[in-house]
Amino acid sequence: MKHIPKRTLLILLPLLGIALAASSAYKITLNGQASSLTTATVGGKTYIPLEVLEKLGVPYTVKGNSLSIGTVDTGNTGSNTSSSIVGGANQRPSLEGCLNEYLFNGVWRIKATKLDKIFKDGDPHFPGWGVTLEFRNGSKTTLMGVDAGIDGTGQGIQVAFNDANTLSVDAMEVQKMTFASLPQGGVITQQLKFFYPYPMPNNTDPYQAPKKFLLEVNPKGMGDSTKAKGVTFNTPTPSFRINLTCSK
Repeated sequence: MKHIPKRTLLILLPLLGIALAASSAYKITLNGQASSLTTATVGGKTYIPLEVLEKLGVPYTVKGNSLSIGTVDTGNTGSNTSSSIVGGANQRPSLEGCLNEYLFNGVWRIKATKLDKIFKDGDPHFPGWGVTLEFRNGSKTTLMGVDAGIDGTGQGIQVAFNDANTLSVDAMEVQKMTFASLPQGGVITQQLKFFYPYPMPNNTDPYQAPKKFLLEVNPKGMGDSTKAKGVTFNTPTPSFRINLTCSK
């Protein structure tokens, strides 16, 4: 094919795990969640939007007439799930969505509902940001976050700004979530807190809101006992990235 349409790709259902409704223009369901996306048929072949890859956290680059899947090319000229923030804060392939949108990696189902300006213990000298997160166990057994890929003290849980700076989650507060024992379908809703260091670096604007919420999930971070219960991720990129500037 001489030209690769920017938003279409030959569909590979066994690899992507996408459910389709029975119609000529298929409606696409991603990880059990209905979407507004549909397929297109060209020359008897069924194509899906590249946005499907973005939703599944599969990185890709489009450069000229070349489409690369599963690699990150920071110099790309097309769309990419890992290109909107310069620097390391946004280079990890992840499932991506907006505020008030459920994301599911086969084990954890999350939804960030709001972003708030906060102050540690009400002290204006210690500003930060709070992300209210709904964290749900989507497996078929009782689990803690640390049982399936999430660091207990919140390493890899951050908010990121347009200038590539990040704030890490409060390591003590986050343990209410990471060590919560959740039954099947169990949920904990918590405001995760991200505070600026004191004293703040020069030229820091504490009222400039972060643009991304990042939650790292290690795909290899399961013990043998967890695996023995049949707990598995349904994507090779189970981390989450939430765009705090959009809402569903």
